[in-house]
Amino acid sequence: MDLQGKNVVITGGSQGIGEQMAGDFAAKGASVLVVARSEDKLQVVAERVGGQYLVADLGSASGVDGLVDACLEKLGHIDVWVNNAGLETSDGFADTDRELVRVVNRLNLEAPMMLTRDVLDHMLPRGSGHIVQVSSQAGVVPFPGFTAYCGTKAGLTNFTESLRLELKGCGVGLTVVAPGPVATDMWDRADYKGSYLEPALRRFRLLQQLPIIPVEKIAAQVVAAVEGERRHVRLPRRAAMYHTLNNLPRRIVEIGLMGVKLRRPAAARS
Repeated sequence: MDLQGKNVVITGGSQGIGEQMAGDFAAKGASVLVVARSEDKLQVVAERVGGQYLVADLGSASGVDGLVDACLEKLGHIDVWVNNAGLETSDGFADTDRELVRVVNRLNLEAPMMLTRDVLDHMLPRGSGHIVQVSSQAGVVPFPGFTAYCGTKAGLTNFTESLRLELKGCGVGLTVVAPGPVATDMWDRADYKGSYLEPALRRFRLLQQLPIIPVEKIAAQVVAAVEGERRHVRLPRRAAMYHTLNNLPRRIVEIGLMGVKLRRPAAARS
């Protein structure tokens, strides 16, 4: 996809990976709209990239319902939708507050699913578009302390790979982004001395399996994936074995369905 003149929406766009992606998409000539809870931060990002912003709390149904329509009112149409907003956990699951479990599920899994559903109503009749799901290596590898987070990211990844089969030939591309630890505030909150995660993190560092990835590298790879219609962004490269093994059953299913004509979504037939 040539990003010049395209309209891009990024949730969780006020900081971290989302903020960096906003700048990188804008540098390619795209018109960017960032979405998050913090209006002050959103204003700064939107001004810096010459884009627009919307304030929404995606941890609640009211923040999700109608968001795509609100974005369409500002942009007219949407070419690329990036589901980037997310929340981590960093304690043993049995000690994690019940309300936090609900919020993590809403933000990391329910919100991207519902927003994907809503934006498909817009993209499928046009026969074009691209949706990016920012998942995680934690959706592939179990990790103590990230248990609720792992569950939501695994769900997001499998949801997207199943959806890929349903949308074959409809003109809408899907990219799953699955990075390891990224140099953001989110990782800083999880990686502190004395945390529940500390013993496991120490072991994985000794095994050289947890390099910290710069946000600039992730954002650049995501933009390149949209331009090249690539299915996946997986960093660091040393974790490729985890992704290969995890994705093997999906590839087997995809091969098994070769030649099977699935019913096209109604919106794609209109």
